Amino acid sequence: MKRRSIILVMSLLVAANFGCTASNNNTEGVKYFGQARYDLAVQSFQAARDADPNGTDAYYNIAATYHLLGRTALQTGQAALAQQHFDYADQNYRLCLARNPNDADAYRGLAVLNMERQNFETAFQLLQSWVDANPQAAEPKIEHARLYQEYAALAQAQNDTPTAQKCIQSAMVSLQAALTVEPNNARALRALGFLQEQSGNMIQAVGNYRLSLQANPNQQDLAERIAQLERTPGLGATVY
Repeated sequence: MKRRSIILVMSLLVAANFGCTASNNNTEGVKYFGQARYDLAVQSFQAARDADPNGTDAYYNIAATYHLLGRTALQTGQAALAQQHFDYADQNYRLCLARNPNDADAYRGLAVLNMERQNFETAFQLLQSWVDANPQAAEPKIEHARLYQEYAALAQAQNDTPTAQKCIQSAMVSLQAALTVEPNNARALRALGFLQEQSGNMIQAVGNYRLSLQANPNQQDLAERIAQLERTPGLGATVY
């Protein structure tokens, strides 16, 4: 397990003195997190932050822990406490990004947090700014597409089919942009295949699934999905 407690992901002069301590504290915090001992987890992550103020793992871990605590408080009817926890999560995700402007885990966490707080425009603007700052990178575009896909699911649950379809198209555009800069990105190919499958474009879906599997053969579930789809009458003979 990574030293990050992902929900749902240094100064060279001080690294020799404090790096090991920070790492140990983060590892201890992740252990407590896994045991649902969140107060102790936060204490360990804060100790890691204090030992290495320029690192990113501790800030992310603090944010992720408060993010989860906010969800729990909200589910138990403690709205004010939930908002307080969410504020702490937001602050620490941003502190993580201040130290690494391309931290994918922090971008993901902060975007999801804003979605959960119904700050939808803020969530999309956040990822769009990441995309704009890294035009030759695939990952920001993939995460942008993921957010569109998730918003499409929310719209569909509310029977807002036009918005859902618009978001799916936007997600596909983002994935195609990712593949323009990184044609063999297994994650983008798989995600595009999934959206095509959901849209009923089965031949295109299987084609992209195959390309994803070629780029990363360690996707047994995807291999099984391809085999399942190819058993569809009339599909196997037309897919190349």
